[in-house]
Amino acid sequence: MSLFYKEEHLTCYNYKLSASANFAMTRFKKNDAPQVINIDRSVLFFILSGKVSVTCNQYKNREHQQGEVALIPRNHCCYVRIIEDTTVVSCSFLLNIDFCNHFSFRNLSNFIPDNFVYDFTILPIRKRVSEFLNLLAHCLEDGIECMHFHELMNKELFIFFRTYYSKEELASFFYPLLGKDLDFKDFVMSNYLLIKDLSEFASQANMSLPTFKRHFRETFGQPAHKWITERKAEWIYKDILLTNMPFAEIGEKYHFLSPAYFSAFCKKNFGLSPQKIRDLQE
Repeated sequence: MSLFYKEEHLTCYNYKLSASANFAMTRFKKNDAPQVINIDRSVLFFILSGKVSVTCNQYKNREHQQGEVALIPRNHCCYVRIIEDTTVVSCSFLLNIDFCNHFSFRNLSNFIPDNFVYDFTILPIRKRVSEFLNLLAHCLEDGIECMHFHELMNKELFIFFRTYYSKEELASFFYPLLGKDLDFKDFVMSNYLLIKDLSEFASQANMSLPTFKRHFRETFGQPAHKWITERKAEWIYKDILLTNMPFAEIGEKYHFLSPAYFSAFCKKNFGLSPQKIRDLQE
């Protein structure tokens, strides 16, 4: 459906400005190259049709199909393999979101089920949410890219989450974004790939090194060095497998002192040399 006064939309200051949420509709063809999700916001990944396989950090090759929504947390190492022709509506968002005036995102921590272990939770797209997404997809196809439109749709979407899903479902789904100290967690997710060592990380957080290590373990449930090494390994594996970046450049990107150290890291964490990992893609 065409827009009235299209030129006014296209020339408006608010057209395609960065907003607190940003919706997009994307179509993929079967056997397209793996799609790397590489952004500094968290993303909701709604599959309107088709099927994909998602790898996100330590969660490998999780099937995600029509009628389901997945969460890709910000700055996680994630890529998607296209199994069938697929249509996706995505919503990238910042952490300063609420479900409504009486229920904030932070409240979800109180509804995490007992003994819950996160395993890349995927939720069904409920009927009213599906209807909302179909209308949204048509509007995006028509070319409505106003910042205010995206902000309003974001509020509507999270009201639907609040209305059509239990608090326990939402807590299980958004678990990677929850915690006792969301600001610290967000700080870590924004900076862990940029920092060379824990002393620098602690300094950036305005903490002593012992305090930083203790707070990190309380927030992420793992020692800082172990968690950062695991995340770094996932990004390195992705860069080796899915890009043509020279190994020396990858090593430099992740602050290795020499190619020998980089190769030793790969053999220790993956059991293979960088070249043998890249050969897996052929």
